[in-house]
Amino acid sequence: MSDITPVTPKPCYKCGAPAEVVKAGSRRFWVQCSRYAGQGTCSAIGSQADNRKEAIANWNKIC
Repeated sequence: MSDITPVTPKPCYKCGAPAEVVKAGSRRFWVQCSRYAGQGTCSAIGSQADNRKEAIANWNKIC
């Protein structure tokens, strides 16, 4: 069986809102709750990674 990482992050583990991938610079990615920056009502944020796939995997582990 192969280990396939989903290409989309799971919903927020705190509030259930959709999660979004954030890119800053050439090799800084993380996933955060869509309410984190926009409304400021949820503080869920994943750990930083070197690429999009790894950032999503980090987020999905805690969900």
